[in-house]
Amino acid sequence: MNIKKIILILVILLCIALIILATLLIYGKYQENYEYDPPTNEIKVQVVSTVEKVDVKNNYYTVKSCIEKFYQYLTEVDENDIFMTEEMIQKGEKIYKQAIYAMLDERYIQYRNITVDNVLEIIPRIADSTLIIDNMYVSQKDINMSAYIVYGRIRNNQTNEKTNFEMLVELDMLNRSFKIILQDYINENIGEINEGDSLNLEIPASIEKNSYNTFDYESVTDEDYIVDIFNEFKNNMINDHEIVYEKLNQEYKEKRFETYEKFDNYAVKNIMNSVSMKMTSYKKSIYEGYTQYTCVDQNNNYYIFYVTDIMNYTVILDTYTIDLPEFVEEYNNADDARKVQLNISKVFEAINNGDYNYVYNKLDDTFKQNNFPTLEEFEQYMENTFYDNNSVGYTDYQTRGNLHIYELSITDKDNTENPTVTKNFIMQLLDGTDFVMSFNV
Repeated sequence: MNIKKIILILVILLCIALIILATLLIYGKYQENYEYDPPTNEIKVQVVSTVEKVDVKNNYYTVKSCIEKFYQYLTEVDENDIFMTEEMIQKGEKIYKQAIYAMLDERYIQYRNITVDNVLEIIPRIADSTLIIDNMYVSQKDINMSAYIVYGRIRNNQTNEKTNFEMLVELDMLNRSFKIILQDYINENIGEINEGDSLNLEIPASIEKNSYNTFDYESVTDEDYIVDIFNEFKNNMINDHEIVYEKLNQEYKEKRFETYEKFDNYAVKNIMNSVSMKMTSYKKSIYEGYTQYTCVDQNNNYYIFYVTDIMNYTVILDTYTIDLPEFVEEYNNADDARKVQLNISKVFEAINNGDYNYVYNKLDDTFKQNNFPTLEEFEQYMENTFYDNNSVGYTDYQTRGNLHIYELSITDKDNTENPTVTKNFIMQLLDGTDFVMSFNV
């Protein structure tokens, strides 16, 4: 064998040795950072065992549907219904007893010594009512089992009287079944339930399914959610002004409706609009700490919902009383002519809402004193001059010093045969988004 072949073989052997050494070093380093777990069929899921606020829409609406199902069977039968025979009433009563009993947790049944026969004697029936959920919390046992603690009110749809309730709903996601524990048991055996605490209750491993305690898991889109909120708001505008007043944005409430009486008068005056209102579009905007849904109905009325979590939101009923973030952004980026247009849009939204107080406060002081010394005189003029639903067209624009003058053609949106009103609006832009104005009388 010649010297060249020997050298070649040695080089090849050296390369092989280096590869083996590098492999061992890398493997050793890898082993230092890798903890081996044997194969297993167990599904590992991080479960929050402490009590936490519900932040998943699907879960919230699933639990809500379970509670509504329970109260549906607990609702009194209308015995004055001419289509209900005595036999039908008795048969229905038997079904209601079975259903309510089947939805109750066994511990609650034992606690109250409940039987199918006496269940309606122990748990009072309710009138036709609406469920209002104020807060909902959850404690999870595992991926399948969880307990939801729900605080809310039941509103009698006839008297509007509200009754507070607290309820614990156990959910079995595998069997799609649930059980319910009522407030008296919670107070005596579980005690006060606070966010972040461990739940003082053993959640069962599973819930046996029966004919009445099943549920369908809700799949809720953003559109489903805001439609539900909008319809809830509409229902309250018709039936329960106090709840709407509670939900008004605090800053907005202080500026537009200083007292509940003022809001109640507004709601009563606009009752027909509330009955017919239908959401035609919405826009979702996400800001730090809240999500804003801007909804518009068929009459171009605005309803702005500030949502901080699934259950908690506040509402604004116009876009002019307080400035929305998107308005401020557009206003700051606009030239003076556009700023005047944006302000005129505010004015006519207020006029269409019958909110003459807002417009009156925007009048130049000298113009106000010379033409409308009192708000009552101004209101009378506005009602005699403009329409209930005004549409504004811009026909001419000019400036004189710091004054901006727009000639407007104003038509009746509800009746195009009514004559066009022509007005010159004179506006002075002030700091921020503020302004004062006047017009030819």
